[in-house]
Amino acid sequence: MEKKTLKDYEVDIPRVAELLATDSKMQEFFNALTPGYQREWARFIFGAKAEATKERHIEQMKVVFKAGFKSKRGYDQKEK
Repeated sequence: MEKKTLKDYEVDIPRVAELLATDSKMQEFFNALTPGYQREWARFIFGAKAEATKERHIEQMKVVFKAGFKSKRGYDQKEK
């Protein structure tokens, strides 16, 4: 099986926005991100095979957004 590229996850961007539908501020934050960040989040969530992993990644995305970061990479590199 061929490995999916980041561009392949572009079709999943609306699905990520749907996951945030219950929190309009978070959904607006996601929609304001550049397409590159949106694709990264789509890959982070929908690149996971196990459903439990997807759920964990969704929760991690929400934590990152609440902290005001665009990417998990930026959030992970913040000063602790």
